[in-house]
Formats: sequence, structure tokens, C-alpha cells
Amino acid sequence: MAKVLAAGPALIRVSTAVTEQYERISSDLGLTMQQARLLFVLHRQPTNMLGLGAELRLTKSTMTGVVARMETAGLVARVPDETDRRNFVVTPTERGAEVAEEFERRLRTEVRRMLQVLAPAERDTLGLLLTAVLAGQ
Repeated sequence: MAKVLAAGPALIRVSTAVTEQYERISSDLGLTMQQARLLFVLHRQPTNMLGLGAELRLTKSTMTGVVARMETAGLVARVPDETDRRNFVVTPTERGAEVAEEFERRLRTEVRRMLQVLAPAERDTLGLLLTAVLAGQ
């Protein structure tokens, strides 16, 4: 059995392991981690640049550059906001949606693989505990 870590170091190690998988899968799909995160967010809910920047914690100039590169790559499109014509909604293209789905599928597979060492009840408990940690943020 592996050495038991305190909760803080264990959470950091797990976070690092998940981030490494996120980075590897992003790279495999020809994306940066920022681009993968952006597609992941947009796949769930297209939003405007301000909403994306807040969700991804990126400045307006960084967000504009990331979206412009993804638009050039055919992964996202900026379309006029029907509720406010001064704004644009960023939405995944068909290709962007396919890449987002593949990214999510691969990441879920890796997370399942990581969690397979736990019994179902232990996974449920871990989910409850991590939800409590996130709720405290």
C-alpha cells in the first residue's frame, strides 16, 4: 500500500495528475490548455467574450487573442448577440463541438481510470468530499 498523504498534499498530487492528463489530451488534439478549456466551456453554453473571460479568468486582451486564433482554426465563431447587437456570442463550430466532445470523452476515460482503484462507495464519498471543498471556494 502506498504511503498515506495528508489531505492537502494528496489533493495537490491528484490535481497535478489530472492537469497532466488535461495537458496531454489538449496537445494530442492540437490545442493549448486555454483553448481546450474554452471549448469545454463553450460546448456546454455559448457565451459572450465577457462571460468567457470571467469563466476562464483571462483578461480581455488574452481572451480576444485566444478566440481569434480559434476562429482562424475553424473551432469557434463569433455571432451577433440576439439580445444585444453590440455584443457577440462565441459558439463552437461543428468541428469545434466534435473536438470538445472528443476532449471530454478522453478526459472522462482518464479520470475513470484514475478512480478505478476505489470501490463505488469510496468514489461516492470522494465526490461528496470534493463537492464540499469546492463549495467553500
